[in-house]
Amino acid sequence: MSLNFKIHAPVLLVLILLVITQSGCQIFKRFGTQPDPAPLVFNALPSQDELIAQLNSRASRVRQLQANVDLSLDGVPKLKGTLQLERPDRLRLKAGVMGVSDLGLDVGSNSDLFWVWSKVALPGQTPAIYYARQQDYQRLQNQAALPIEPQWIIDASGLVEFPPTDVQQGPFVDPTGRLKLISIRQTPRGPITRVTLLDAKSALIQQQAVYDASSRLIAYSNSSDFRFYADQEVSLPHRIELHVLTPDEQDLKMVIDASDYRINALFGDPDQMWSMPKPAGVPVVNLAQ
Repeated sequence: MSLNFKIHAPVLLVLILLVITQSGCQIFKRFGTQPDPAPLVFNALPSQDELIAQLNSRASRVRQLQANVDLSLDGVPKLKGTLQLERPDRLRLKAGVMGVSDLGLDVGSNSDLFWVWSKVALPGQTPAIYYARQQDYQRLQNQAALPIEPQWIIDASGLVEFPPTDVQQGPFVDPTGRLKLISIRQTPRGPITRVTLLDAKSALIQQQAVYDASSRLIAYSNSSDFRFYADQEVSLPHRIELHVLTPDEQDLKMVIDASDYRINALFGDPDQMWSMPKPAGVPVVNLAQ
């Protein structure tokens, strides 16, 4: 026995709408349009003043960021957690296995100090809280071995300011066609050099590399998957790949994949958000000592 029936157009339309509604619009998410591209700001090689003005203006429009993140570390299962930052130096990155914060990492900083709490053993590290006061750490002539400096995560988000106290060289056009800007900053440990590579037309920061006073590469980041936020007129990377090169030549790699950002709308208790945790029974190591 066969069944023959017809579905009229209005009925078919209702069924399609029901399917889309029940699936949470996943059809549109999968087959929809790509995110708005970053606006083009340069059609020729900009002057140094033009480029720095553009970068500083962009950074000034984003004071706070918050997102859910997936975090990948060499030798550690994939972690899930949250990223919160407030320019210029406040950061909190908390992530754990299956989102369980007790099985992961807590990285943070404020204007006074920064910390890295390894709740599980990382390569070459034991579970402990490593911290230092910003002022003390900057005075060290030999940089202590540290899984990551929180400021590098803030900078890798593309929210970098270029102050007039830094010595700037460029921009130049590198062999890949990107703009190259070299910044030299005087610190108690000697000059620190940052090499920034940017898209030539949108001026999006795609790569940053940091060199110490002896010209040794100590860290670099690659930023990608940029998405444009029209309200703030900024494009932000949703994938950050950070490499930290230790004095014994280990390459520690961290990859952060962020969901959509909440911009300038942080919620939470600031006293808890930007304060170093003090759990009982966990070793605390002062890197400045």
